[in-house]
Amino acid sequence: MPGGEQAARWARPAEKALPAKATMTRPQPTGGWTWVNLWATWCRPCVEELALLDRWQEALAKDGHPIAVELWSVDDGEADLAAWLKKGPMPGNVKWLAGGAADLPAVLKSFAVAETSPIPVHALLDPQGALRCVRVGAVHDEDYAAIKAIVSGG
Repeated sequence: MPGGEQAARWARPAEKALPAKATMTRPQPTGGWTWVNLWATWCRPCVEELALLDRWQEALAKDGHPIAVELWSVDDGEADLAAWLKKGPMPGNVKWLAGGAADLPAVLKSFAVAETSPIPVHALLDPQGALRCVRVGAVHDEDYAAIKAIVSGG
């Protein structure tokens, strides 16, 4: 991603009201970095990495780099999303794409990745809202150091 003034700014897509109140494990910081995660309840890698995102958010905060997490669901089925959200706390603010999976190609395009990219997709936005990193595919424990380096400027 380009740096400085030339970094792309991400325009948040239209969202619709969640079918059930999403809960968070902790209050979300404001004014700093934001981690955007495109996910769905039917996506096994997406669901498996939610606990990892929760641990990383906590670790980054302890390391002096608090980061807000936005979990953008591309689910089409209201019942599926509602059932998932009732299972327990999520590692961030859950948002629901207004058009569900039909809106995914446009969001992917806004991340400058192929419109046919599979989820999960992750994006890091700096405190000014500029897109600094995009990853297509699941994240793993060994990726933490790279994420920390990005948000710490190192």
